[in-house]
Amino acid sequence: MKKSIVTAVLVIVGFLGARAQEAAPAPLPEDHWTSWALTTLSFKQTSLTDWAAGGNGSASFGSTIDANANYAKDKITFNNRLQVAYGFTQTFGVGFQKNADYIILNDELGYTLKGNFSGTLGYAFKSQISPGYAGNIGSDIVSRFFSPATMTLGAGATWSHKGISITFTPLTGNVQFVSDETLRARYGNEPDQLARWELGAKLRFTASASAQGLNVSTTFDTFSNYLKKPQNMTVDWTLAVSAPLTKFISFTLNCRAIYDDKIKFKSLNDANGNPILDDAGNVKLFPALQFQEIAGITFTYKFE
Repeated sequence: MKKSIVTAVLVIVGFLGARAQEAAPAPLPEDHWTSWALTTLSFKQTSLTDWAAGGNGSASFGSTIDANANYAKDKITFNNRLQVAYGFTQTFGVGFQKNADYIILNDELGYTLKGNFSGTLGYAFKSQISPGYAGNIGSDIVSRFFSPATMTLGAGATWSHKGISITFTPLTGNVQFVSDETLRARYGNEPDQLARWELGAKLRFTASASAQGLNVSTTFDTFSNYLKKPQNMTVDWTLAVSAPLTKFISFTLNCRAIYDDKIKFKSLNDANGNPILDDAGNVKLFPALQFQEIAGITFTYKFE
């Protein structure tokens, strides 16, 4: 009798175990994606009342997003990075002015060839969010969303090692859009030219490092147009530094430098101090190195 009961229990347990194995969910497929986003917020306010030394009260706000989504499986990689920044200063008695505004998207598809080398297909998009003015709101508009906007698609090779990446794409198509007709001459497009096409070579260098909470990253892009003045290369360089002060409060520094000889916005004076004029008698504009630096104490949070 006891043997019969034990046998029955074993049969039941074995049956239930087999059913449990059959009902157990299949293991989830391996996720080859890694993603994260770093956000910062900063605010500063100055108030002056009967201030003998003079000055104006002001309030400023700034925000950045650095979002990344990367895929890696076997010999295939697909890296995506979106950088967005927007900031403004409201100076009381003077007006509203932007102090940061950009959208930068970079996508890169790679296939490992040998060691640290891989074949690369890269896409990039750059523009800004809201209208920009020569002075305060109401003055001359100098930029809008998609005025200008740049799209780049190139094929080449990448070498990468320990946070450093160098990509050279000798076959690169570059298109600059200026949707606002009144701004086309400012950015090198003809009055009736929505899009200016270029074919050339692009070199992109990126590097990043972290130590004891300090994060530093930099990107350097340069493009040479085969079809027109290939020696006049465009340059776009960015630097981002973040040093934690507390868990959520950090010191941040963001720099960006741009040079494009097709963007003419700066007037110059002759030896007598008079503005240089063109053949039509209008003030002649020249290209210049554009530089932006934003430093401050910010609220920083990383989504992973």
